[in-house]
Amino acid sequence: MPIEKYTNDRSNLDEAQRILIDWPPEIKMPNVGIVQDIGAFPSWTKHVRFCENNSIPCVVYSIRDHDWLEKAEEFDVIIGFTSCSSYDLDEIRYKYFILETVLKKACYPSFQNMLLYENKFLEAELSRIYNFPYITTYVSFDKKDAHSLITNLEFPIVSKIVPSSGSLGVELIRTPEEAKKLIRQAFSQNGRKIHIVYARQKNYIYFQEYIPNDGYDIRVIVVGNFVFGFYRKAPKGDFRASGMHLEEMRSLPDEAIKIARNVYKKINSPLLAVDMVHGLDGNFYINEFSPIFEMSTLNQLKVDGVSGAYVFDKNEEYQFFECKYWVHELALKEFFQNHYFPKFTIGEKKE
Repeated sequence: MPIEKYTNDRSNLDEAQRILIDWPPEIKMPNVGIVQDIGAFPSWTKHVRFCENNSIPCVVYSIRDHDWLEKAEEFDVIIGFTSCSSYDLDEIRYKYFILETVLKKACYPSFQNMLLYENKFLEAELSRIYNFPYITTYVSFDKKDAHSLITNLEFPIVSKIVPSSGSLGVELIRTPEEAKKLIRQAFSQNGRKIHIVYARQKNYIYFQEYIPNDGYDIRVIVVGNFVFGFYRKAPKGDFRASGMHLEEMRSLPDEAIKIARNVYKKINSPLLAVDMVHGLDGNFYINEFSPIFEMSTLNQLKVDGVSGAYVFDKNEEYQFFECKYWVHELALKEFFQNHYFPKFTIGEKKE
């Protein structure tokens, strides 16, 4: 896999409408540290643009440096995403834990949401607790238990690794014999080889029911009262759509929007993407959801060729409105308004 680098696309952002926030006069503007994410489609540049458009003091925060703790002292708020690579996740998670829970910095994403990112184990367990229509999933960290599962599963099944994205590490297991081989390798002394050259699948299995569907998955993006999304088509002869770059922009199904909004409210993240398939039985099934994800384009929803968003009102009814917003900037507005401002109650105003 190619080594990704920091990208600065700030010269290409002005096509989007500005997102402005009404800052309460009684709350002092915070000093914001922006963490740069690595890759071709950066979020950090949109975060900087939002802060600058709203006169919020911000600088790039070098969180990966040896003196990251000392540098953190100058900030009230830390904003920044990470890649889905396990080494990035391990680093950023423990640092956000310290920043948020020990140093009491406001973080976006929060440590809780950072922990959820690319954590399919946590997604599956939360879905059971909240009764989300998540694809039936079996997770085991015990070899004997994993083997016992096979006798009750209907094949084919889908196997996934953690962490992974873009359909990498997603396999269709067609027979019990293939499943037994996977278990034997995963619970071996060295673990099972995967597409990540420096990592292995070790001492766990993650199996999902295979849902016959209409050949697409749907990504629904929720941020505050705004909903975006698009379809992703699976290539001919494949069952995977994520990461295949066969996106289609058209109106989203009402039921998919409602499901995504419900998940969004339970997870309590300023931003959430919910991926689901439409089964041949007529039902929608969630296969993943995430508070962090890559966005390669300004336009995350188009209806009849028009860029825009579905916007909900106080009665939970929605309409399509034409607009061009960077979703990252809408998410920052949501973070400040509904996650940051409420911390400053009467008698706790920031001086």
